[in-house]
Amino acid sequence: MSSWLAALRERLPRHAELVDALLELCRTDERIRVLELQASLARGAGDELSDLDLGIGVSDEDWERVAEDLPDRLRRIAPTVDLLSHAIPEWGTRPHRRIFVQYADGRQIDLVVQPAASVIGRVPGSIVLHDPDGRLAAERRVSVAIATAADMRAWEVLGWEALANVAKYLARGSAWEALARLHEARDLALRLWAAGDGVPYPLFGLTSLLDVDPPRLPDGIKGTSARAELEELATAARACAELLRDASGRARARVGAGQESPMAAWVSERLR
Repeated sequence: MSSWLAALRERLPRHAELVDALLELCRTDERIRVLELQASLARGAGDELSDLDLGIGVSDEDWERVAEDLPDRLRRIAPTVDLLSHAIPEWGTRPHRRIFVQYADGRQIDLVVQPAASVIGRVPGSIVLHDPDGRLAAERRVSVAIATAADMRAWEVLGWEALANVAKYLARGSAWEALARLHEARDLALRLWAAGDGVPYPLFGLTSLLDVDPPRLPDGIKGTSARAELEELATAARACAELLRDASGRARARVGAGQESPMAAWVSERLR
């Protein structure tokens, strides 16, 4: 960790200042048992615009109290534009709080606080900043780090569903609704492209493709963009259908799964 932090201080000193402040916070509060940095900064791919994506584990009996105190403590680190502390809906009843901080100088913190008992093993590619109990000694399996055949099947069919809706809204002359569904279809196609290329965390699609070195965007992606103009949208939707078909085939080939969705031919015909 020390060599990583030294490199961060050299390359991104303002981000290193935040890390140092968070480390000091952890070391002076025995209730905080884990501090883990994830995502692009941990992988050495971050830049001046990257946020600090963090996980904090707190002794089980104190985690709610610490979660309540953290917003004020984070505001004291630097002048703050705004802060949000809330529960992530997708996490259901799992004990946690997510805290987002926007500092006035542009830096951001995005962290999740949870009971330390919930933290077993480190996320692949993360940096362990504070772990006096050795909870992060081993790497843990993270479900979203890879895509299963079932994931790929769902993304493929959902992509064609989105493009079917593009065709529907084009027929109605509703450009803005068509544009929204086009973006949805492209996002799903990029998840499949990432899965087919073996890129980590394919669920995050575009972000994951840009985070690898070098970035692995498909050649045809430019053709999938359009303004809210019906003719442009029709052309972009056909390009997106080609991208989705190609990405789906690559993803299926990687896991040796199934056949192309019948939706592919059905939707492509309507887009023509």
